[in-house]
Amino acid sequence: MLRRSRHFLPSRPRRRPQPRRNPPAEPAAPTYTRDVVRRVYSILRDHPWSAARPLLLSLPGLTWDSHTVARVLKTHPPLQKAFLFFRLAAGAGAGAGFRHDRFTYTSMLHLLGEAGRVPAMLRLLAEMLRAGVDPDAATFTTVMHWLARAGDVDGAMRVWEEMRARRGRCRPTLVSYTACVKILFDAGRPAEAGRVFEEMVAEGLRPSCKTYTVLIEHLANVGCV
Repeated sequence: MLRRSRHFLPSRPRRRPQPRRNPPAEPAAPTYTRDVVRRVYSILRDHPWSAARPLLLSLPGLTWDSHTVARVLKTHPPLQKAFLFFRLAAGAGAGAGFRHDRFTYTSMLHLLGEAGRVPAMLRLLAEMLRAGVDPDAATFTTVMHWLARAGDVDGAMRVWEEMRARRGRCRPTLVSYTACVKILFDAGRPAEAGRVFEEMVAEGLRPSCKTYTVLIEHLANVGCV
């Protein structure tokens, strides 16, 4: 009996090896502003400016716009590097049409005032006005607050009068009135504080809980409660 040789069997077609397909790349994680702001703060906190500057200029996702710059400043980075970042933003964002506005100026003014750098704060306010950036009520209230904290109540009241003189462009808010009343009460000038309070009511602004707290604290201090 003859053996069937495998050589006489029909050969099976060989399968060509399929090229390996790379798995689809995962989509890049979205870059959220809060993550970028946190990263910028870490750079400013942990690095000297000579190292921080190139890191900031090459940081992915960092957009030189008012919203991002103001949020970075509100994280309270070290003052000197915060100011250098403020200056860097004006240069780095110029190509994209970025200019400092009242939000970024006010954030930087707050940092300077908080650190007791009142002359620097006033110089920056003057620079803001020369640049044609109109302060708003928050800007004036910030400057008033830190002038008063530094003991310059008369200077704070000059800023108040400047804000009142700009009623067409900048109206004092409830927060502004409350801050002014507190400054005057703390300075022992209750008659002026009373006039400011009456003006606030005449403007149609209803006192807030903070306003009433300021009034109650004053009455308690003078023994009327």
